[in-house]
Amino acid sequence: MSNTLSIPFLRLIRIMRILRFLFALYTIRSVISLENDFLGCYNNSPGKVISIEQYVSTPACIKLCYSKYYRYSFIAKESSCSCSNYLGEQVFNGTCNECHSCDYNSKAPPADTYATGNLVPGPPKNFVISNITENHVRITWQEPESFIEITKYRIKANVIHTYSSYSTYSPEWTYSNNTYQTELITLLPATKYNITLSTISPDGDGALVFRVIETKIDTPDSEPNKPEVVENRGQQIDIKLLPTSNNNGPITSYKIIVVNEDLNQDFDPSTLTSYHEANRNQLSYYVTAELSPTDITKIFTIGDGQTYGRYYNAPLESDVNYNIIVALVSRLNGVEKVRYSSGAITGNGVSILNVSDEQMEGDHQTVIIGLSVAIGLLTFMLIVGIIGFIILKSRVVNRRHRLSDNQELTLQGPMIEVENNGYIHEDEPMPVNHYRNLKQRVRTIPVNQLKVEPTNLLGVGRYGRVNSALLQEKDSENVIPVAAYTIQDKKMSQETRKTMLQELDLLIKVGKHENTVEFLGMCETAHLIYIALEHGSLNLKDVLLGSRDALPGRFSNMSESRALEIAVQVARGMAHLDNCQIIHKQLCARSVIITSNNVPKITSFGIAQYFSHNKIPDYTRWTAVEVFKNHPYNRKSDIWSFACVLWEICALGGTPYGSVANNNEIPERILKGLRLPQLQYIDDDLYQIMLDCWQLDYDERPTFMQLVDSLEYLKHNTLIPHVNFQLFPNFQYEQFYPDMELAVRPIF
Repeated sequence: MSNTLSIPFLRLIRIMRILRFLFALYTIRSVISLENDFLGCYNNSPGKVISIEQYVSTPACIKLCYSKYYRYSFIAKESSCSCSNYLGEQVFNGTCNECHSCDYNSKAPPADTYATGNLVPGPPKNFVISNITENHVRITWQEPESFIEITKYRIKANVIHTYSSYSTYSPEWTYSNNTYQTELITLLPATKYNITLSTISPDGDGALVFRVIETKIDTPDSEPNKPEVVENRGQQIDIKLLPTSNNNGPITSYKIIVVNEDLNQDFDPSTLTSYHEANRNQLSYYVTAELSPTDITKIFTIGDGQTYGRYYNAPLESDVNYNIIVALVSRLNGVEKVRYSSGAITGNGVSILNVSDEQMEGDHQTVIIGLSVAIGLLTFMLIVGIIGFIILKSRVVNRRHRLSDNQELTLQGPMIEVENNGYIHEDEPMPVNHYRNLKQRVRTIPVNQLKVEPTNLLGVGRYGRVNSALLQEKDSENVIPVAAYTIQDKKMSQETRKTMLQELDLLIKVGKHENTVEFLGMCETAHLIYIALEHGSLNLKDVLLGSRDALPGRFSNMSESRALEIAVQVARGMAHLDNCQIIHKQLCARSVIITSNNVPKITSFGIAQYFSHNKIPDYTRWTAVEVFKNHPYNRKSDIWSFACVLWEICALGGTPYGSVANNNEIPERILKGLRLPQLQYIDDDLYQIMLDCWQLDYDERPTFMQLVDSLEYLKHNTLIPHVNFQLFPNFQYEQFYPDMELAVRPIF
């Protein structure tokens, strides 16, 4: 027995000896490796030095300095350890003990110096994420404890979990090395992110810090489907529910709401409660059931007297009209968001079914008599109206014969009161007499003062061709180049003519402004009307692309101050349109002309809209996010587009979202958070202006006058280069893709 036990024991001793040998070998190799990193005996470092108080060995000191992201470790004679990123002066290429001339009595004696092998910066300090909302977080941080050079900071938002059905998109941002706070504004609601922050240095990416956060849920982005009434049995109603998608959070449940329509009480979701509480509070609406998403595939019976969730499904009254509403409920982390469907109003099915045949027949006769009387009255009124129209028309024709020489506008038919559909409407005390406005406010150009060049086609508009022309200035022999819009008025339908006058009225209302295209006047012949518009031979897109010039040390022949000045003037022109209550809807670099005096002017609004005969701009890449959600354009939609133009100016005509080739993918990508990137040569202040314009809530976007003030401040603050066209290593122009910006022209 003892011999049997001794064999395994001896084997164990042999194994332990082998392990001891391997450990000793590893230690020797480690020491050799450390000796290879030995740099010599150096005086104290000139830079920041941290000291490790406790007594440590040489390998431990190197390991400590490496873990703190320092490049060098220093072992003094007393075996004290310190770390730094900078070397002092070398006094001996061996150890300090071998240096007989070294002064060990000084306050800062030399130390044996080792390279830790670490080159990149450490992690940023005090990384804090706050103000977490549905799609917005605030991030602050401080410089790493240990670093030599940092060029940028990088933030990534890696999606861990989301309820969105969109394909996962983890955005990334970079910031300058003097930025220590930012706001991420394009996150998805109810999404868990791993937010990482790291440094970028010439020697590589530094250590990162991270926080896992979860954005709050938002109101469901899809309205629940209206319930379908399958059968109405008086005290009970069978309904069918259809599932609804939600990208802004989980679908927790569906609530079924019953509204007594006969009481004519406004539905207030904030007071919504159960059946019994609604009766106590004298409310005409209540929640009759709360169903899980898996239960809505079945036919649900309202009024069966059972309890669903915590709600009593009370029997209905047979002589009441009800409105049935479905509420989609989304709950997460103690927050609840609800969205309501449109109602399904149910008629008084029970009382209709209980009506006797005699009553029904009597009701039918009453309805027939009433309809007969109504039809007779309408027929009489129609005949009177036709007779009146004929009399009125004959009087108008006779009046026109008396106006033999008046051909101010050769329109057929009665006078049209033009409603200005291009505006955000305001109530006007008097109808607009468009012709009187033309006479009083617009220059009438004699035919001999406008020379149209029929062979020089500038473009085609909705109402005709636009050619270059020469206009003789008032009281002068000078001529100026203009764009002459040729309108064949007599060939227009009445509806087209009305629309044309409305768009012409836009230019009249805008008047004269330094940064908007000017309506110069109108010239008439027997068959044509010429609309003379201010003309620029180049648009802003052409100017930006033409500024791409490799000068010594620069990549543009445009100055930085000129680029900002153009942005300021475009903002001024848009501010004027906004004051005139005009929504542009098509703002991009192509819709800004540059005059011979190098003044930018907003065009492509109202009748001043014409393009190449075969291609027109596709504005998808400049369109605001709310428009992609099928919301109407508003004043702040143009603010979004302006920020895209500002990016175009900085990119010297580059195509927005040039990495996305298909325009049909742009709306979905923008809805998921895609934004134009910060170019390497624009600073955080200028890019922040763009981000402010791309706020999801358009009420939080600045006004055009605020943009004018902000850009003016940047333009005059020359101490900081907010945009810099100086060449730098690996510079590349932002690509310009004409096919992404232009579409085949539709037939008007």
